[in-house]
Amino acid sequence: MFSLRAFVIRLVLVVILTKALEARTLRWFCDSQSVNLESGGLPMDGGFRFEVGVFAASFTPTPANTAEWSANWTAAQRVVYNATNKLFTSQYTVSSNADPFNEGAIAYVWGFGGRAGNEWILFRAPSWTWPAADPRNPVAVSWNAKDATQVVVGSIHASGSPFLMQSLAVGNSVPPSSTYIQWRNEELSGLALNGPEDDADGDGIKNVLEFVFGTRPKVHDSLPPTVGSVVSVGGSRLFQMSIPRRLDRPATLSVESSADLVMWSPALPGATVVSNGAEAWVLRFPMGTETTRLFRVVSTSP
Repeated sequence: MFSLRAFVIRLVLVVILTKALEARTLRWFCDSQSVNLESGGLPMDGGFRFEVGVFAASFTPTPANTAEWSANWTAAQRVVYNATNKLFTSQYTVSSNADPFNEGAIAYVWGFGGRAGNEWILFRAPSWTWPAADPRNPVAVSWNAKDATQVVVGSIHASGSPFLMQSLAVGNSVPPSSTYIQWRNEELSGLALNGPEDDADGDGIKNVLEFVFGTRPKVHDSLPPTVGSVVSVGGSRLFQMSIPRRLDRPATLSVESSADLVMWSPALPGATVVSNGAEAWVLRFPMGTETTRLFRVVSTSP
């Protein structure tokens, strides 16, 4: 006897199986419990991120053009480095070959971290080309960091000794940007105190400032020092402030001043921007006749 319900169930199963075969799986990872270091020899921490992706077809990354990497890079997936297990690992479903992820495109893994985001490692193996979303070939593709033989910045030892990966400090070049929502989902997943004005770890630093300054929101720490000095320019004495925020963490920052820590007023209208590089936002303020003037940095939006 014909059963409409059984026919519908079979049809749904066929559709599901067909969809599953329309994609290939890309597994990209490094071996667990390997020694992975920053340039200074310290272990990589949970602030490191790894992305798998491709650069624009007309662009070849080199140690000399790191300032241009972000503008030419498109990531397919990002993962957080697990400092406990000393690994990154993920699986990506290749369901399309839309540009720039064309079949055969040269693929890389880009790792970046450190408080300023300028500890980088970029690597690939000759066989790492973007796979086709081929329904006739559902075999998974596997890319292990230890197999990388083309390391643009940083170092990789296939043996894992004395380390597997070591990043390199690249100066003022800017890594891929992170929005507050992306950072919140990576750093504060499952926590109720995950809003910009919350303080998840109770160290007196709002989450949004942890985001902006590159500190860890679940670790009691302090913000990097904001350096102030008095400089003379054209016979005038100016107060210079160097604010070491993360340029790859978009947020609106403001500077306020006070003489008594009670009444605060905006200080930026009279400021001159000296530089706005990846390592610091440097400002100069005219000095009045007051004997004491205090400054603070605030974020008005993440």
